[in-house]
Amino acid sequence: MATVGGSPVLERDPDVRVEWVSWEGRPPGAPFAPYTPEQRLENYEKNHKGLAAKYGVPIRPAGGNYRTTGAHLATFYAREQGKFREFRDRVYRARWVEDLNLEDPAVLARLGEEVGLDGAGIKKVLAEQRYLAILHNQRAQGKSLGIYGIPSFVVRGKIFWGKDVIDDVRQEVARLKQDLLEKQSA
Repeated sequence: MATVGGSPVLERDPDVRVEWVSWEGRPPGAPFAPYTPEQRLENYEKNHKGLAAKYGVPIRPAGGNYRTTGAHLATFYAREQGKFREFRDRVYRARWVEDLNLEDPAVLARLGEEVGLDGAGIKKVLAEQRYLAILHNQRAQGKSLGIYGIPSFVVRGKIFWGKDVIDDVRQEVARLKQDLLEKQSA
């Protein structure tokens, strides 16, 4: 199963509640990193390949540079329609396995249709830029917390960010749970 930043691994943990908050890594106007194809491959080999194997996540070296504004807007729509996880995972696979152009409304509409969403509804959301204010607001909130990249997880105000923080998040949740149990038994 294609997945995003380890979230599904954490979602299976009964002691963890994961709430997706959008974070647009390269919003319009922000430059893309000037990596050569060789640097992308080196980054994949060094940073992503092992993690992908560890969590059973299909991923390949990054392909094209695509703005994800539309994907985020469509994901808000998918959540509203009760298809959040299916769409989120489908968009992940489209980006990191198939290298599809996530800036193309037709691509996003097709991805939505594949998981049972109305493709015309997605195109309408994109044309109207519905949810854009929410997207910008969530990014501003994240920045105010000190979040500057993905994946990021916040556990009771403590930020976990980086290549492989799933185990750290789990350890923090276990520590908080143990503290709570000790307080309850005292």
